Amino acid sequence: MYMTITSFHFLIFVTIAVAIYYLVPKVWQWVALLIMSLIFYHYAARTRTIVFLLISTFTVYVCTMWMDRIRRNRNGSPKAVTVLAAITVSFNMVLWFVFKGYEYWAAAIKGIEHIHSTPLSGLLNMELVAALGMGYYTFQVTGYVLDCAWGIVKPQRNPLKLFLFVCFFPQLTTGPISRYDQLESLYQQHNISYQNITHGAQRVLWGFFKKLVLAERVGIIVSGITSNLEVYNGFYAWVAILLYPIQMYADFSGCMDIVIGVAEMFDIKLAENFKNPFFSRTVQEFWQRWHITLGAWAKNYVLYPLMKSQPMSKFGKFTRNKFGKSFGKKIATSVSLIAPWFVIGIWHGGFRFIVGVTLWNWTILTLGELLSPVFRKIIKVFNFRTDSFSWHFFQSARTYFIYAMGITFFAEGVGKGVSLLRSAAKVITGGAANPWIFFDGSILHLGIAWRDINLIIIAVLLLIIVGILSEKYGYARNWMDKQSVLFRWSAWIILFVLVLVYGKYGPEYHAADFIYQRF
Repeated sequence: MYMTITSFHFLIFVTIAVAIYYLVPKVWQWVALLIMSLIFYHYAARTRTIVFLLISTFTVYVCTMWMDRIRRNRNGSPKAVTVLAAITVSFNMVLWFVFKGYEYWAAAIKGIEHIHSTPLSGLLNMELVAALGMGYYTFQVTGYVLDCAWGIVKPQRNPLKLFLFVCFFPQLTTGPISRYDQLESLYQQHNISYQNITHGAQRVLWGFFKKLVLAERVGIIVSGITSNLEVYNGFYAWVAILLYPIQMYADFSGCMDIVIGVAEMFDIKLAENFKNPFFSRTVQEFWQRWHITLGAWAKNYVLYPLMKSQPMSKFGKFTRNKFGKSFGKKIATSVSLIAPWFVIGIWHGGFRFIVGVTLWNWTILTLGELLSPVFRKIIKVFNFRTDSFSWHFFQSARTYFIYAMGITFFAEGVGKGVSLLRSAAKVITGGAANPWIFFDGSILHLGIAWRDINLIIIAVLLLIIVGILSEKYGYARNWMDKQSVLFRWSAWIILFVLVLVYGKYGPEYHAADFIYQRF
């Protein structure tokens, strides 16, 4: 039995886990969580791959204990701490690279074989099975090691508690990538409360709605178009390009809602990974609202250390002297940003992600920063009212469009992404202008009905309403809690019925794996 977090088995598992968690003596609650995490892993992944989590936990534990011992020794060398951290981080990164970075080293081997025949080609035929959530927990333990090395947190002396930090089951599937101090509540004692249970269940239900009602339906349209671009071109291509961000958001944030909701039932607060990203007015703001924990990890452990390094300090001083204080600072910052974006692209595990994530977003952010004086001048010349709703709407629409263009390479790869954009361009050039597909029912050939299209529209409108409430009240449920009991229960019952009736699930249907589960 393969248990996904949108399955009925998972809901039964969570119900039992929560009951056991609050029934056992509070001092053993963290042990119950560890056991439940191991049981989940057994049913959600190949059991033998848990050895990779054990290896990471062991190396990190030995490293941090050794670092702590060096610090306690008055004659201990700070350089020894740095070397230990570097070795441990490198080991875990190499382990990730072997199992999740197959595309990179396979391409290198093929390139070598093309030039000179070697026995390395046999490596390409090996069956490599990575651990569940390997990209997430690898970054998480890396952050923990560096925080210990920098003296930000104290090392966890109990290896089993450290193992729980690595394998806590709600976040193992798709994150978030938590820092150690964000998860110390794992080891604290918790009392059951009506608020935690209801709020957690509501969050899970909202995640199910996003994934099973919205993301799965949009995915049918997008995959139907991109799998046959020769037939579905022109405006079909634009439909796929503009709908894929909705599919991605509903899929990934829906997963995060389920994960965060389940953790909340245990009275454990996980870091938020999304904050209404499509309300963003700039690309920079977008990435402060999208996959927040990955961006924060890259800033804390790649960007900031790099900018503080001696070579970058010298480079920054050079650019300020050469190009002026303002423009020189922008150049230095833009060069520094290459590193975190490159790491993020590599982490996704394929060359298409380096194009769709690294190159695209770094280029857009760099051009936006360097050309900001020009944009401000244009706004001033044409006297645009930057405080108006229309201007804010334009900014958000522009940001959405920029993201949609880049995510095309992320989703389809470079070659197919170019083909999709080329097909879309034919609408402008007149080669394939087919606007009638929106009116004559042609789009129904993709395997959906008008009912599905109506549900997509309703779901998107609901997402917008919830987003507006979240912007104003922090969480939409904070607003809901102020409403009457009748209104609250009616709203949640309606949402439950929508998921039950219109969700894509059941014995004859297998919901697609979460897009970000592959990482």
